[in-house]
Amino acid sequence: MVVTVIVVVIVVGALVLAGMHVGPHGSIVTASVGMAAGIVLALMLTHSHSSLAAILWSLVVLLFVAVLAVFFVGIRGLKSTQHHSKEAMPGLTKLLDSAGVVTSRLDPIGTVQIAGKGWSALNESDDPIEIGTTVFVTRVDGLKLHVIPEAPHGSNRKETL
Repeated sequence: MVVTVIVVVIVVGALVLAGMHVGPHGSIVTASVGMAAGIVLALMLTHSHSSLAAILWSLVVLLFVAVLAVFFVGIRGLKSTQHHSKEAMPGLTKLLDSAGVVTSRLDPIGTVQIAGKGWSALNESDDPIEIGTTVFVTRVDGLKLHVIPEAPHGSNRKETL
């Protein structure tokens, strides 16, 4: 049984390290696997009368502490990812004030083509915007462009059709 506990602790430790390398989702998954393994090990140790039980309990406690730390790092990473997804993706702010053409009706969501690429777009006007209408980007939210069907008067818009 001692060998089993040590092998499980080593395998879970390797999984936790691999999960941290993958990113927040990997951290959460491997931490969950580690918690399950820790529970199994704790149950195994409750029935052990070995002289090494105290040392093995220390390994299991260390495993739980490491797994909880990785779990919370993963949760924090997910929250950070969700927060940044609402900001404009780097480089997309150059699309602000650009002109494009509606390729699927914007009621209120559809697609537009700008500079030869298709983008998901949100219509900021009250009425649907039909296919073929020229629109202008007013805001970038993650990968979604907010558009209006015509430029405000006196505005200099970039022609990127």
